[in-house]
Amino acid sequence: MSRISYRGIITRSLILFFATVIAAAAVLLGLCAAEVRSTYASRMYTASAAPAAVYGVVLGASVDKKTSAPGVALTDRLDIAIELLKKRLIMGIIVTGDDGKWQSNEVKGMVDYLHAAHVPDDVLFVDAGAYRTFDSCQHLKAKGFSNLLLITQEFHLPRALYLCNKIGVDAQGVLADRRWYPQYIYYWVRDFAASPFAYFDVRGFTLIQKGPGV
Repeated sequence: MSRISYRGIITRSLILFFATVIAAAAVLLGLCAAEVRSTYASRMYTASAAPAAVYGVVLGASVDKKTSAPGVALTDRLDIAIELLKKRLIMGIIVTGDDGKWQSNEVKGMVDYLHAAHVPDDVLFVDAGAYRTFDSCQHLKAKGFSNLLLITQEFHLPRALYLCNKIGVDAQGVLADRRWYPQYIYYWVRDFAASPFAYFDVRGFTLIQKGPGV
């Protein structure tokens, strides 16, 4: 009986220990996510209230894998950028994303769309090979860009602002939400889950890598 009792005590203790560790980790990750999503909330604007900046940055999103035509979310980002350019709130547009060496050619789709809208090349800057939002921010910093408007949907914008501003890229954000998107709830959940990784990215601890070399 005593052996059974000891085994029971040990089992319950181990269960309690691991449950505590899991709960503590969940709380920690939740706090990290909350910081990422709230720190730069005051820098988020609608298109009608957007401040002036040097460049608008269109962050990559899904495109058709065969034609590179932008999906609905990316189309809305591009349309917002065109609108801001026409209003002269920005001097040019930066497109940043996958160059097709990993999954799909987002930058080609964005450039083609902007060309079709008669955006000239002299106000267009292409940042290829950015497979994560953090890649885009790092590239912007390396190339000396600042005073930017990041253009993306509300589920993504807090994380993008956090990543860029925390590494020294002065950026504000413009919401590109113009409709209810397919899998919208999934995108919110996915981006919230990715937020703790952004917290560690800006502190030099990259936990997830994406790209052709991974």
